[in-house]
Amino acid sequence: MENFIKEAKNGFACHKMSSTAFETNAVKLQLAMLAYNFNNWFRQLCLPEKLKPSRMETLRTKLIKIAGKLIYSGRYWTWKLCSSCVY
Repeated sequence: MENFIKEAKNGFACHKMSSTAFETNAVKLQLAMLAYNFNNWFRQLCLPEKLKPSRMETLRTKLIKIAGKLIYSGRYWTWKLCSSCVY
């Protein structure tokens, strides 16, 4: 249970409540938990075994924060990633 709370706080910003209205905060928490569940499904179904136990911060760094360039050549769009990215 403590790992779940830590993941929710650090990975999905559940430690910040942006409103004084209970209903607004409840909806924000429900959306964060939906994102948490989607993240878990994605990890279990799509990621290689090496990345499955990773936390959200690690996945965000390795999969989303990757520098690249969108290139249009020969009627096709391609995404050129840096050479150090193994994906």
